[in-house]
Amino acid sequence: MSPRPRDWHPLADSDPIPGDPDRVAALGRQLRATAEELERQIRNLKAVADVDAWDSKAGKEFREKATGNVKKLEAALTRYDSAADALGDKVTEIAGSHQDKVCAKPTNYASDLNRAQEIADAALREAKDAEDRKGAAQRSLDGLSEKDKADKKKLEEQRDQAGDEIDAARAKLAQAIEIRNNAATAAGEALKSIAGIKDSLKDDFWDKFDDWVDWVGEKAELLATYFGVAALAVGWIPIIGQALAGVLGAVSTFFTLVSTVCTVIQVIRGDKGLKDLAFSILGLAVMGVGKAFAKVAGRYAQEALRVMNKAGSARTSKQVARAGKKLNKFARRADESEGVLASRLRTFKLEPGDGWKSVKEVFTEPFSKAWGENLKVLDPRSGNYGAAWNRMVVRGDGNIALGVGRSVSVADPGIASDLKDIKFAAHGLDSYGAVNEISMKATVASVVGTGVTSVGMALDGNLNPLLD
Repeated sequence: MSPRPRDWHPLADSDPIPGDPDRVAALGRQLRATAEELERQIRNLKAVADVDAWDSKAGKEFREKATGNVKKLEAALTRYDSAADALGDKVTEIAGSHQDKVCAKPTNYASDLNRAQEIADAALREAKDAEDRKGAAQRSLDGLSEKDKADKKKLEEQRDQAGDEIDAARAKLAQAIEIRNNAATAAGEALKSIAGIKDSLKDDFWDKFDDWVDWVGEKAELLATYFGVAALAVGWIPIIGQALAGVLGAVSTFFTLVSTVCTVIQVIRGDKGLKDLAFSILGLAVMGVGKAFAKVAGRYAQEALRVMNKAGSARTSKQVARAGKKLNKFARRADESEGVLASRLRTFKLEPGDGWKSVKEVFTEPFSKAWGENLKVLDPRSGNYGAAWNRMVVRGDGNIALGVGRSVSVADPGIASDLKDIKFAAHGLDSYGAVNEISMKATVASVVGTGVTSVGMALDGNLNPLLD
């Protein structure tokens, strides 16, 4: 099909009969092919149902099922066949004059749309030709003097005749639009009546419900990932980072719960298997383990800051010695027979109830009071934003960009800022050998927690397809 005209002056501002008859016919052919396949399957089922050799209870039951399915397929066949008839599976062109095209009997939407466009295109060509002649006559009239009365009359007749031809073209365009509208109405009514046919192959409430659950589960899974990544990315911001990460993390957890509920429904409805549910629940559990790591590392980091700040305020030789003993004791440095990794991991022990509490937090966090506490920290009137800015300026030795670069961290958002404080606090405690061990232990636990939480996020929906 040739492209539709772009310039419809002087008949219209834009194409009054848009559409592609060939594409409509292509859709009609697809519907017709489906109808033919249904017809073939109906013949096969009828042939099976007519077999009497299998004369047993199972055979009779099978024939009854086959007969019932034939009725269902016949109802679907009617719908697809009628839809193909309404749209048309090929474009039939009408030869002859304008009147032949206008008076042709309606057939299907594809052919009638093509017929209307041919009439409209011919009218546009006639209108443009008349418009050119009208303009030429008017320009000649504008150049005549009062003495050229004979030529003036002739030119006025040419101008007026061209104007009448433009009006006639507009009338032809109106006929084309009417043909298209009538074809669209007829096809729409046919499709509407087909949609009203009651048969068991049409989507019922549960089909629509399943589609809705699929959509909600997919969107919730995507949003959980986005908010989860955002939570991991902002925890390094001093003062407000932990609160912001808490809000984003709670939103991520909420959407993860929604996704898990959708997975449970899909398993019940038979749309997903137990493996999908297992991965979803495992993802929540692993996120809980990650929270437990973060909890332990957070306590360690806060205690480390307390001990290091006291060491930093030591002035006399006795105070320095006492601070060194406390730092060594806190670091729990390994003896030569103990591995470094074992030494670092030995420091972190869950308190009674920490594990179960962390797992429960995955479900309770989105509905806990922590929302209010975090939002108070994030309140613009709190002054925390200015304080966060000032701290990063200090970390950058007066340069905010450098301070941001020194503050960025991939550690767990709950303690990322504390870890940076430990690092900066260690600058003035170079004489204490235990400081490096303290900093390393906190970092190891935090990074482990972040990794575990990230795996939990991935298990819900992103890692699962890779194992199919």
